[in-house]
Amino acid sequence: MRPLKLIMQAFGSYGKQTAIDFERANQNLFLITGDTGAGKTTIFDAMVFALYGEASSGTNKKSGAELQSQFVEPGVQPFVELVFSEGNGESREIYTVRRVPRHMRPLKRGSGMKEESGSVTLFMPDGSEYSQKETDKKLEEIIGLTKNQFMQVAMIAQGEFMELLRARSDDKKVIFRKLFHTELYEKIVAELGNRRKEKQQEIGKIRTVCQTEVSHVVVPEEYPESEGLLELRDKILNASQLSVTDMEVFLEKMSGLCGELEEQSRRADEEYERTHRFYLEKRDRYTSAEQLLERFQELDQAEKELALCRSQEEQVRKAGEWIRKIRAAYEILPAWERYMDAVRMENDTRRRLASGQEALPQLEKKAKEALEASEKADVQWNLASQDYTKVSERANRALEILKKIREAKANYDSCKAAYEAAEETASAARQRRKDAEEQERDWRSRAEQLGEAQIQFERWQGKSRTADELSAELSSAELLWKEADTQKKIVEKAREEYAGASEAYERKDKEYKDIRRIFLNTQAGFIAREQLKPGMPCPVCGSLDHPNPCELKEEHRELSRETLDMLGKETEQLRNAQEDAAAKAQAASALLEEKEKSRDEGMNSLRRKLSAYLPEFLQNSTLKQAAEGLNAWKTTLREEGARCKENLRQLRELQEKLQGIEADKIRLKAGEEQAEKEAVEKKTASAAAEAEWKSLGGSRDYETEEEANLALKKARDRKDQAEHALQEAKAGAQEARNAEEHAKTLILQWERDLPDQEKECELRKHAYEKLMEEKQLPESEWKVLTEHYTGSDADHLQKKIEEHNRKKAAAAGKRDAAFAAVKGKERPVLEELRMVRDEAEQKMRAAREKQEQTGADRRTDQNIYDTLHPVMEDRKKRMLEYKRLDDLYNLLAGNVSGSRMDIETYVQRYYLERILHAANRRFQEMSAGQFELRMCDLDRAGTGKNRGLDLMVYSAVTGKEREVRTLSGGESFMAALSLALGMADQIQESAASVHLDVMFIDEGFGSLDDHSRDKAVRVLQDMADGSKLIGIISHVTELKQEIEDQLIVSKDENGSHVRWQIS
Repeated sequence: MRPLKLIMQAFGSYGKQTAIDFERANQNLFLITGDTGAGKTTIFDAMVFALYGEASSGTNKKSGAELQSQFVEPGVQPFVELVFSEGNGESREIYTVRRVPRHMRPLKRGSGMKEESGSVTLFMPDGSEYSQKETDKKLEEIIGLTKNQFMQVAMIAQGEFMELLRARSDDKKVIFRKLFHTELYEKIVAELGNRRKEKQQEIGKIRTVCQTEVSHVVVPEEYPESEGLLELRDKILNASQLSVTDMEVFLEKMSGLCGELEEQSRRADEEYERTHRFYLEKRDRYTSAEQLLERFQELDQAEKELALCRSQEEQVRKAGEWIRKIRAAYEILPAWERYMDAVRMENDTRRRLASGQEALPQLEKKAKEALEASEKADVQWNLASQDYTKVSERANRALEILKKIREAKANYDSCKAAYEAAEETASAARQRRKDAEEQERDWRSRAEQLGEAQIQFERWQGKSRTADELSAELSSAELLWKEADTQKKIVEKAREEYAGASEAYERKDKEYKDIRRIFLNTQAGFIAREQLKPGMPCPVCGSLDHPNPCELKEEHRELSRETLDMLGKETEQLRNAQEDAAAKAQAASALLEEKEKSRDEGMNSLRRKLSAYLPEFLQNSTLKQAAEGLNAWKTTLREEGARCKENLRQLRELQEKLQGIEADKIRLKAGEEQAEKEAVEKKTASAAAEAEWKSLGGSRDYETEEEANLALKKARDRKDQAEHALQEAKAGAQEARNAEEHAKTLILQWERDLPDQEKECELRKHAYEKLMEEKQLPESEWKVLTEHYTGSDADHLQKKIEEHNRKKAAAAGKRDAAFAAVKGKERPVLEELRMVRDEAEQKMRAAREKQEQTGADRRTDQNIYDTLHPVMEDRKKRMLEYKRLDDLYNLLAGNVSGSRMDIETYVQRYYLERILHAANRRFQEMSAGQFELRMCDLDRAGTGKNRGLDLMVYSAVTGKEREVRTLSGGESFMAALSLALGMADQIQESAASVHLDVMFIDEGFGSLDDHSRDKAVRVLQDMADGSKLIGIISHVTELKQEIEDQLIVSKDENGSHVRWQIS
């Protein structure tokens, strides 16, 4: 990626559209220079904002309205446009990205401001526009780096250029993962972790299954080994981890229990079969006796029912007679009701006919009167309409004249108000011009008072840099103190370990010597005991008399050569451990002396420098006093810096205001003259409007609009009332006419219906009288029956008769069947048979419960055994798989004690080693061979935590390594610059998708002396001889003499401006 052209508008300190063509430079190394606050870093911000939507600073992120320039009108849209290339030679492609930040703009209608959201547009090499939603992702894909990574290898921002140098290993790992595509190793560790976790879950499930099955085991109380088995069950259930040994013992005991339960189940089955057969025999005898007794009881009941039926025969005969009469009465009732309906219909028709004939004359009279009223209302409506037309013409003419008068009056009032406003505006303009002149005098007076602000600010910057360097040295001294204290504790621990190892060795050595002596004595005694016989010569002295041969002690009889050799080996191991502990204690003491010497040297150097800058500081002051004195000085410097910055800000603000005050005075003078001219014009217009208004006062029918409108309203109301009365009269006439016609129609209909109704009434009367004669029931008798009985009463009586007949027949049948069943037999006694049957049933149930319980226990325990046996076999296999995964995961993830470096860090050390190789070529040249960057060695890289990517600095002067944080400000800048250059080289070599042909460095050169700065510039010039574009943002004067191509940034009242100064 190489920037070709940058365009900014209304962005930061750049107001008008400003274009920077980077291809104009003759050399790849150029300087961006200008005064403090001129807008140098804004170029840097604009380029990063175009690519990533945020300004360059990582600590003060800006991405929205704060980027909008104050040097142009709010209506000017802010934007940044960057044209850049990707690739080299024929594969070179040109991209254009244009990004608009979130900003405020004036409302199109009315006053006030509205916030506009940001947008981004990317034009591809073929000229097509990329989808806006995916643009940010596409830009990151093209560049190959995130914003944070880009800032650390391509654009080293002001105040943030040492972040990568001092970053922890974990932070470096994230950066290198993206640069060198080592995420595969992270995925490998993650995949191993997932598989390991899955195996843990599978083993956990197996434990749950085992504990669940074990909890269901059933152990009979009479089982001989029940107590031991239950204790083992409780132990397994309460264990947090499954014991294979316990489970194997449990399964062995379960096998014996299942065999015992199998035998008990067989015996229970036999006992149940015997008691079941005995019960069935007794139950059948009882059932037969019970059935015979029921036959005797049925015979007795049948005789009782037959006697009852014979006593009810007369009641049944009378009920049959009542049924006939009730049914005949209800057959007559419908005929009588039809006859009564015909009589009522005939009478109703006669009544309505008489009433209609009586009302007809009155209806004819009402219809005639309503017609006359309608004609009269029509005449009144015509008169009211004519009157409304006349009043309307007069009122509208008067309203037109009154409208013109009102408009003329309004015009006069408006012109008068405009004149008064213009007069006030002119007065205000005169006052503003006077205020501006007074403000100018005040500003010039304050600017003179702040004339030394720039010099004071530069002096403060120098003292601040000195304070920062002293802080770095103080941190280094504190670190040396801590390292010395830590080493002292290590020495004390090493000495304690040596004392312990020495004591253990001496104790074991004494034991070994004692045992060896005893062993040799025992061997000699054994020979004597075996070879010395009475009368036989001693092989040593030749004596034939052996009064006191050696007696072997019981505890020494088992001593052997193997026991003695093993004890010797243990003694040798402890001696080696003693020697190792002595060597470690000696090495630790030597390192302690070295660290204390470095500490004292660092402290003496710090005291000398503090004494030079702080006269009140004493040479024998402690580190704490040095820190307190330096912190107090820095606090004073912060307060002084705040005052210097504020004075400098006020001075620049006053200078900017004074630059524009003359233009403001001219503008205010012109405004004053224009306001006075407008006041004269408004006064003339007001007089003309007043004359026009007073001329419109001619004659009219009404004095006011209210009178005209009132007259028009009254005429309209009279017209509306007449129209309403006409409509009501017409409706009344129509209604009366309809009533007359309807009455005549009904009279004709009734006169036609009456003869037919008289005939129908006579026919129904004849049918009713004939039916009473057939049923032999007079009217007085059948009406009494229908009043006291319903039709369902006859059905109810009929059902009683039928029920009586059914009971009588059924009782006779039961009597005959029961008599046949008991013929020749005696009535049985059930109580004795029931007691025998119940006793047999109780024995059978007890045997069945025993059978079911034993069978259930056997099935439960057998199922548990059948389930657990294959589960434990499966667990062995899974435990082996888990052990392999766990060991491999812990090793690759850096979870092993003393080896905390993971595999991805180990791989990235290869890339870091190559980066440091390239970086040290520059660093050694810049530091005159004094320093070299190194990785933390493998022995310490995994101790305590992952430090595999931590950086150390080797000093050729002292021949020692130390933390990179102990470098001074200038040394740190050279180290960070060298590391960034080395990283860029490695990226170019190994990452085919990342082509960074650009590097910008914002400040930092001010911390270097002349010699170091020359070396740094020479290194950058060597790099720029290739294709890499390198821009240095700095206001250091000496750089202007060393770098020929310069982009000069200046700032005035219209904002920042740029121009090229080409060699």
